Parts: sequence; C-alpha cells; structure tokens
Amino acid sequence: MLSSIRIQLITVLLAFIALILAQGFIARQNQAVLNKGVSSAARAVVDVGLVKELERDVVDLQRNVLIFKENASKSAITRFSRLMITINAKIDKLALVDEGEVQQKDNYVLVRMKEHLDAYQENFTQVVDARSERDNLIAQGTLSDIIVLENMLSEAQVNNEISKDTVEKAKTLLITAENAMLKYLMKPDMSFIQAFNEAADSLSALTLTKNAPLQEKIARLAGKIKSDFVKLTQITQGNLFLVNVVMAGSANEFLYLSGELAKKVTTDSEVITQRTYTLAESTQRRGELFSLIAILLALSAALFAMFRILGPIRSITEVFNKLSRGVQISNIPGSNRKDEIGKLAKAALVFSDKNRQTEKLLDESRTMNTQLESLNKAITEAKIKAEQATASKSMFLANMSHEIRTPMNGIIGLIELAQQQELSSTVRGYLDKAAYSGQILLSVINDILDFSKIEAGKLKIEEVSFSLHSLFDNLIAVIALRAKEKNLSVHFTVNPALPPQVIGDPLRIAQIIMNIGNNAVKFTEQGRIEIEFDGTVSDKGNVLNLTMRITDSGIGMSATQLDKIFKPFTQADGSTNRKYGGTGLGLAIVSQLTELMNGRLDATSTMGKGSTFEVELPLKAFKNQSGVLEQIHQLPKDSMYVTENALLPKAYCNQVQLSTENCMSIETAKNTPILPEYIIVDIHEFSEFRQRISWLNSLLESGKSVGLVMESAGSALQAKYDALWKGPLIMHPFTPAQFQRFIHQIISKDEHVDGIDSNDGAEATSLEGHILLVEDNNINQLVTGEMLTNLGLTFDIAEDGKQAVSKVENSPQYELILMDVQMPVMDGYEATSLLREKGFTDIPIIGLSANAMKEDKESAMNAGMNNYLTKPIKQKSLIAMLKRYLNNR
Repeated sequence: MLSSIRIQLITVLLAFIALILAQGFIARQNQAVLNKGVSSAARAVVDVGLVKELERDVVDLQRNVLIFKENASKSAITRFSRLMITINAKIDKLALVDEGEVQQKDNYVLVRMKEHLDAYQENFTQVVDARSERDNLIAQGTLSDIIVLENMLSEAQVNNEISKDTVEKAKTLLITAENAMLKYLMKPDMSFIQAFNEAADSLSALTLTKNAPLQEKIARLAGKIKSDFVKLTQITQGNLFLVNVVMAGSANEFLYLSGELAKKVTTDSEVITQRTYTLAESTQRRGELFSLIAILLALSAALFAMFRILGPIRSITEVFNKLSRGVQISNIPGSNRKDEIGKLAKAALVFSDKNRQTEKLLDESRTMNTQLESLNKAITEAKIKAEQATASKSMFLANMSHEIRTPMNGIIGLIELAQQQELSSTVRGYLDKAAYSGQILLSVINDILDFSKIEAGKLKIEEVSFSLHSLFDNLIAVIALRAKEKNLSVHFTVNPALPPQVIGDPLRIAQIIMNIGNNAVKFTEQGRIEIEFDGTVSDKGNVLNLTMRITDSGIGMSATQLDKIFKPFTQADGSTNRKYGGTGLGLAIVSQLTELMNGRLDATSTMGKGSTFEVELPLKAFKNQSGVLEQIHQLPKDSMYVTENALLPKAYCNQVQLSTENCMSIETAKNTPILPEYIIVDIHEFSEFRQRISWLNSLLESGKSVGLVMESAGSALQAKYDALWKGPLIMHPFTPAQFQRFIHQIISKDEHVDGIDSNDGAEATSLEGHILLVEDNNINQLVTGEMLTNLGLTFDIAEDGKQAVSKVENSPQYELILMDVQMPVMDGYEATSLLREKGFTDIPIIGLSANAMKEDKESAMNAGMNNYLTKPIKQKSLIAMLKRYLNNR
C-alpha cells in the first residue's frame, strides 16, 4: 500500500498539515496566555489608578464633612452622597477581577475598605441628624424659651407683678446666658458653658415676685432653658467626637488600606509583566523550533517529489512525445516500478501498440470524412429544395386562393343579387342552398390559407379591444343557424361576472369557438349542444382567463380517435369523412391558434355519448368593470318561476332575484287563485305551448307581466310562437344582452321584438356618388356593378390600371375608386402609386383582391390605398366601406 506515490504524498502532506495544526494550536495557546498576561498588566495599571482616585475621593469626602460641621451646608451633603456613590463604584470595579488574579489578602483589604466606608457614611448620617437636632433645640428650645421668658417678665412688669429693677436684672442674666450659648455654638469652650450655667443659676435663685404660681412658672422655664442647653452641649460634643475622632480615624484607616492595596497591585503588576515577558520569549523559541521542523519537512517533500515523481514523469513525458511523433520505443524507463509511475510506463507501452491501430483508424476516418462531406452537401441541397418547395407551396396556395376567390366572387355575388329579387319559394330554396354551399367552399379556402400561414409562421395574433357581447352575437348567429337545420337544442350560458370589454384577437377567438361549435353540430344527430363561457380575473384585475366549453351529445370518439383529431388533414375515422365531409383542418387550426395565444385545449369524449371541448385563453382585461349581467334589472321579490325543469341557468336566476327553489308546474299555477304580477314560464315543446296559450293570454289580459322561455326551435316554429304570443319571449340559444332585454321587457311590460328578421337581404341603403370600378374580370364587373347600382351609385369601368390612370386624368370627377390589385398591363398597386404621384391624393382608393393574406393588405396600404376588401365581396362589407368614405366626403 505504501508503494503508491499517491499514498506517500498524502502521508507527507498529512504530516505537514498535522505539524502546521500543532504549531497553530500551540501558538494559539501561547497567544492566549500572552494576551491574558498583557490584559492583567493593563488591569493592574488601571487598578493602581483607581486606588489613587479612591485616596483623592476620601480626602474630598473628609473635606465635605468638615464643611458641613462648620456651616451645615446642604450642598456638602449632596457632594458627600455623590462621592460615596463614586467610591463604592470604584471599590466594586476593583473587586470585579477573576479569582486567579487576586489573592485572599487583596479581597480582605477591599472588604475592610468597604466596611470603613459604610461606617463613615453611617457616622456622617448621625452627624447630619445631630446637627438637625441641635438646630431644632436652638430654634425651638433655649433661644425660644429665653424669648418667652423675657416676654413673660415684661408682661408681669406691666401688670405690676414684678418690679422694674427685678425685671432689668433678670433680663440682664438672660442676655448673659444667651450670649454664652451663642459663643459656645461658635467655639465650643468650657468657659462659655460655665458662664451660661452661672447666669442660669443666678436667674433660678432670684426671687422675682411674691406671686407663687408666676414664680414657679418662671423657675420651671429657667430650668428648661438650662436642661436644653445641657442637651445642646452634649450633642455638640458628640458631633465633635464623631467628626474629629471617629470619622477622622476611619478616613485615615481607609487611606492606609488604599495605600497597602496600591503597593500590592503595583507589586502584582510587576510580577505579571515579568511573567508575560518570559512567556513571550518561550513562545518565540517554540515557534522558531516548529518553523524549522516545517521547513525541513517541506524540503524533504520537495526532494522526494523531485527524485521520485518529477524526474520519472519527465522521462515518461519524453517517451509520450516520441510516441506522438510516431517513433517506436521498445524500452520505457520505470516499467518495473509498482507505483503509479510504473502503471504510466505500462500505459505508454499500450499507447505504443495503440498508436499503430490509430494510424490505421485515421486512414479509415479520412475516407469516412470524405463520404460525410458528400452527404452534407446532399443534405444542404435537399434543405434548399425543401425551403423552395415550402415557398412554392405558400405561393401556390396564395395563387390558388386568388384563382378560386375570383370566380367565387362572381358566384356568391350573383347569388346574393338574385336573392334580392322576387322569386318562387323553390328557386329561393335553390339559391339559399347554393349560397350555403358557396360559404362552405369559402370556409374551406380560409381554413387552408390559415393552416398555411400557421405552418409558415406568418400568422400574427392581434391585441385589440373588443366586446364579448359582439363575440356572443356572432357565435350564436352562426352555430344556432346550423343547429336549427337539424332541430338540435342549443343552450348558451355565460358567467354573469365576466368583464364585457377585453383585449385580444376577436377574429381568432371566434374562429376557435366556431370551428368547435360547427363540429359539435356536424357530429350530433339528435340531442343537445351546450356552450359555456366562464373565467376568472386575476387579483390585480387586469387579466381574464377565459374558459370556453362546448359539450355535445353526438357520436363521440374513442381514446385512439381522440389522439388524432388535432392532426392536420386527419379525422377521427376515415368513414366520417365520407358521411360528414370536411378537410380535417378545423381542429388542427384550433389547436395551433390556442397555442399561439398561450392557451390550453382539452378534449374528452365517450363513444356514442358525445364530446366536450374546453379552451382556456388568457386575455387582458380593463379594471373595475361590471360583469356582463351584473347591471341587469332585478325582478320584484314575489316574482314566480313556473317550470318543472328550469330552462334558465341558475346563475341568471340569481342575478335577477328569481327563486328556483319554490317553482311550480303549469297545472299548479293554473289552480292557484292569486298569482303574482310578474311571472316567467318555461315552454319545452310547441304542443305544450298550444295547450296553454289560452291560459297564458288570460294572464296577459288580467294585467300580469308574463315572459316565456322557449327551448330551441326551427324558424317555422319560431314564427308560430311570434304569431300566437304577444308578450316577452326568449328562445334558446340567447346571449346575455338578449336575456337582459327580455327581463327589461317583463319589468316594463313591453311586447317582445320578433326573433325572425323580416329582411334576409341587405339593408335598404341609398348613396350618392360616381365611382370608378377598376376590374379585369367580366363577371366581377357585373356583380360589383349591380351592387353599386342597387345602392343608387353611378360608375365607370376600367379594364386595367393603365386605363384607370387615364380616366382619372381625363375626367377627375370620381368620388371613390374600387381598385382590383391583380390585373394585366398595370396592376392595382402600380396604378395607385402612379395616381398618388400625379397628385390625386384626395380620392379614396379601396383595394379589391382575392388574396386574403395580411401582407397583401399591408402591400395595398404601402402603395397608397385607403382600405382593402377581400373577395368574394359581401354586400354588407361593401356598403359599410362606401358609407365610411362617401359620407366623409
């Protein structure tokens, strides 16, 4: 194991690390001891300073005691208290030292200093109390009694109880006693005490009056004066003793102890300093020793690495260099070693053997590289051809769109014009079917174009503000029309809290829902289709996650079929294509549009029971909007809902305050004598309506406001409903706006507006103006010209762009130009640019093209056109465009 160089190096390295760690540990311990010694020395210096400060504070303390003894100054008491606090703090600071740094004797000294300090403070307190008592005796005792006695003698003289001479003699003795007392207070001398006693004794021995009670009172007062003076002398002598003897002795003892402590601290400081110096020298010697050992160990490791590792490695490196140059070597140094060098030498032998194999492989790889270059070239050419094929496909689709839309414009336009004429029902039926077939063909063309745009990555998702109400109207108009042809029931439900105004791409959202909805109608033979709009608004109120769900009761799909429906040109089952038709692009476009709008698409289905498609799209929303049904008027609280199986969504009922829990059947309602004023009745079938029409009309005649909710029905049945019922009526499917209008009609008791449009053709419109129609196709000239004539407009025709420029130059009286973009001789783009260059900038030019790509419209706008219409031209779109520009002019 020790033969391994790695183990040997690790062992040396570990020894080196252990030495460094040991040196670091010892150095750390020495540094700690050294720091402790330095700290102790510094502490000793601080302690000496504290002791010196204590001596100064005690002297200052004694000075304040003497000041108080002389004049009883309150400031002296205050300074005394502050000094005591300071001295106690310094003694406590001296005591806050580790036990190892202070001997028992030092602790004893501090305790003795504390005891003397406490005794000193206690004695000073006695001095202050005695001085206060002495002052009280002076003010309320002796002096007060002398004054009282003088007043008593004066009063007795006035009353002729004592003679004037006697009073004068007594007052003289009183004054003598008072002077002796005051002098004693200034200088406590025994002679003043003797003088006071003599005056007091003389006063006591003097017979002042023959009035015994008065004489006794005066004698008693004179005795009190003497006893108070004796007490005063005792207090004064006691204070002198405390201050001059006891307190002075305590102060001297404290100063003596502080001196001893200072000597001890100084001695300890010198000892600690010397010990610190000794330790520092010892630490330096140990550090130098360990450094020497580390240097020797590092030198040994370097020599070991040089002779045992670096030298052999250099030799092996030279061997590998020779091998890399193709030199064959038979003898490799170090191959007999059992360590890593030996393994490396053996590897060099293997490398020498492999070198020959590598040369062989290199020749083979050169051959393969030549083949790969040929393959890469072929792949590059194939890629270029694929890109050209994709471009050709897009160009083909665009050209095919133009070629198909051009005749489609004539077919759909002529059919639309024919539908406006007076025709027999049979011919009108033929025309309606032809128009419907034309719309289906146009839808197929649009699907193919949309799919090609998505595949080419050229489909852009717009972000514009639009109303959900308009989306609902368009959706109901298209899906309900197709469902009526098969007598399918369609229910449309919207969450009342959805904000009505959002930002997104309304065209693509409608395309998604209509594709799914049309599929639901296509693959449902009987039953019901439910369309639900729900969603949640973000916490900030600026994002709406719109959820659209369509459920049908159609043929359904298996799990295998469900996996294929979103693939282009594929249907769930090949047989469905023969039965139901279709290109198989609808759901593929739905899936791709949902992905482009960062949405989510889910589909579930059960064979024979139907399918459910759910689409979730994130849309931007405006903040603080009321929901689509949150502003609806509410019905009175006593309004009645007559139904056994509610046709109104529960959310709608809650929104208008209509209870769905206390509903009753029509039979029960007929037998109820008193009904509320506002009633909503569900009608599921026409037969039921016909049976109840008499009762319903009687309710209207009695002044009740009755609204009917009908199940989906065809146009013929809807016409019968309208003919037989004159009250408010709503039929599934209906939008939130239609429901709001229905509730308003019930509350205001207005009659309903017929649900069937009386005019299936274009809105009767009359315009004025002279138009230049630039169109090369004769059929399109006929169709567009007939539309213009029906609108009351006059027009000229130009066969190409060159004729159009000449006619405008020769007679510039046109209010508007309808310009086809693809024509012989000169196309519409070139003609428009030429007209704008010649100064005809005020004439509106509307482009006409069968190309429906977005870039085609952008090209038209860049050429100078004001707007753009896509063929086949719908009469309503043409009317709206002409109104916009002709009215402005």
